[in-house]
Amino acid sequence: LFPDAWIGGMEKLQDRVPAKSGEEAWTLAYEASPGGKAGFHKTFTDFDDVPLAAASLGQVHRARLRGSGERVAIKIQRPRLRDIYDKDLLLMKKIAKVVDFFGKAGQVGGIEQSWEGIFNDAETILYREIDYRDEAENAIRFANDFGIGLGGVAIESTARGSDGKTKLESAAEWLRTPYTYGDLSSEKFLVMEYVPSIKVNNYAKLDDAGVTVEDREYLAEALAHSYLRQFCSNKFFSTDPHPGNLGIEVFEDGRAPRMVFYDFGQACSLSGDQAGGILEVIESIIDYDAKKSVAAFSRMGVLKDNADLEKVQAKCQQNYDTGKLKVKKRKRRQGSKYQSNVDTDSNAELESRIEQAGKTSKTTESTPEVKDAEVMEYFTLQSEYAFVARALSQMDGVGKGLDPEFDFISAAAPYLVEVKGAGKYLVDEAKKRLKFVYDPDDGLLAKEMALFKSFGFNPAETTTSVRKR
Repeated sequence: LFPDAWIGGMEKLQDRVPAKSGEEAWTLAYEASPGGKAGFHKTFTDFDDVPLAAASLGQVHRARLRGSGERVAIKIQRPRLRDIYDKDLLLMKKIAKVVDFFGKAGQVGGIEQSWEGIFNDAETILYREIDYRDEAENAIRFANDFGIGLGGVAIESTARGSDGKTKLESAAEWLRTPYTYGDLSSEKFLVMEYVPSIKVNNYAKLDDAGVTVEDREYLAEALAHSYLRQFCSNKFFSTDPHPGNLGIEVFEDGRAPRMVFYDFGQACSLSGDQAGGILEVIESIIDYDAKKSVAAFSRMGVLKDNADLEKVQAKCQQNYDTGKLKVKKRKRRQGSKYQSNVDTDSNAELESRIEQAGKTSKTTESTPEVKDAEVMEYFTLQSEYAFVARALSQMDGVGKGLDPEFDFISAAAPYLVEVKGAGKYLVDEAKKRLKFVYDPDDGLLAKEMALFKSFGFNPAETTTSVRKR
């Protein structure tokens, strides 16, 4: 969209904004530190007054903990941010109300949304972003969800599969995030483990570090894997995966590189139905199952009450038939360093699933084409999905920078078994293969139930009554 000169200028806003150094940096540190100047020197030593990085909200300095000697990164907030936010957000709220007042003028792609509602949620997240205590909580939760401890070691993950039972494994083998010292942090002062890495889009440095094409494909898949878990298992995700917040940790001992997540000032939570609906949408795309797509949209809460479900389903089917939405097979990588929790049998099953979906998909060749505008009016977006879309958009840009053939669904697909739980995944796949029995509308069980009801007999109520006895 923009020429290279513009892109280069905007990239500087990610981590190279003009910063305060020297005496000004010391003053910022003393003012932000929970214990003031005395408390700062009691806790830290070897403070580097030249920032390691600087963005619009704060700047990061290296130091050491005086007691243990551990290297840390201290994020210090710029002055007067809350005053600036108060003025800017008041103006933006007025603009959101005006856009909503004009109705369809505020639609994007024909989809209706409340801009004031989206703004209210964005306002909450933005104010949380300038309270580093909230960011510390977000960072700690992210690390615990993925089972990553101090030094990048594996600890027990707090996340569960979508079945609510399966305990997900630690992601420490393929993912890294700095440990956060919540007890040393305050509203304007955040203390983290120092984790050096190469910026994810610094391709020259990645080349110099020996990061191969296969490494980059592996890292792009790791990024998708992480967001599948964030969306569908953790129900909590970083909304801001731009290159300034992502790095690559490279090892000299033959291990595969790790994707590093920084900065959790902007994060968003999802409800159970939102997370479950996203997972069902992903599966419906893998299976080219338009009917399941519509059911997933309903669960997500993005369809209006008056939506023409048949038309929405027809449009989904057209997208599958024309290849507008298409899932690619997983790339095969050589070498023992690319170990993952996707075994050979699961990968073969996924490839078979994709092939079968492609063979049975085309069903709309003789039906009239449904235009995008005809179905977009049936959709309405909750504010959380604006942040999902933002994260997906930024992730797609980073992913394609590492692997030009990257797409989120294809890269995430091999990890569905992990996220769903093996038991639930196998049951769902068995039901799919026995669709003629289990289909809720056209299956044998549904038809038998309808027949019983036509005679005034409800098997479900009878079963419940028998169980109570």
